[in-house]
Amino acid sequence: MARSDRVDRRTVLRTAAAGTTLAIAGCITKSEPAADDNTTDDQPADDETTDADTAAQPAAIPADANCEVCNMVAADYPAWNAQLTHDTGEDAYFCSAGCLAAYTAEPPRFEGPDSAIDTAWVTEYETESFIQASEAFFVRVANPDHVDDIMMKNPTPFATREDALAFTESFDAYDEGDILQFSDFDMELATFYRGKFFNDEEMNSSEGNESTENTTNTA
Repeated sequence: MARSDRVDRRTVLRTAAAGTTLAIAGCITKSEPAADDNTTDDQPADDETTDADTAAQPAAIPADANCEVCNMVAADYPAWNAQLTHDTGEDAYFCSAGCLAAYTAEPPRFEGPDSAIDTAWVTEYETESFIQASEAFFVRVANPDHVDDIMMKNPTPFATREDALAFTESFDAYDEGDILQFSDFDMELATFYRGKFFNDEEMNSSEGNESTENTTNTA
């Protein structure tokens, strides 16, 4: 189905909550992810900034950072980006929440450290701004035609349960049982969204076919 035939990300939500602040939120666009040097009058001066203050802000996605799972350039998809930091300090960047879900299920599979995740961030569906994954509510979107999304489909993040519920009510395919939190991310969800990265036999077969094709083409 062509992109123009898919449901626009804000059209659905405006229809579902016409006349409310939901429509206003849907009009906000993201410029750049909040960086550590973005301060307000309520924040401490530079010499008073603590490690906790720094940890509470997402990093700007590096322009050359590849998604840890699918290898796409993450910064090319600012409306869907995700990121996390392990408790050992290693950072990981993702094109989307679906790739974040895959990575969190088994970081070593994607060359990540075998250590706990400290903080994760996802791009909120309405505002296209980073929010902490631990505070988000995700809709387990199963149909790629329901959201004009990258990687076909992803767990779609919302800032509040009410926003997530409004989205589910826009489609007959979903109900409250499809609303998840980051603590619900597991291997089942990872394989639902990025199953091909967990099918070693399929991946090895694909790599073998590519090698054969390359040999044939250069013979």
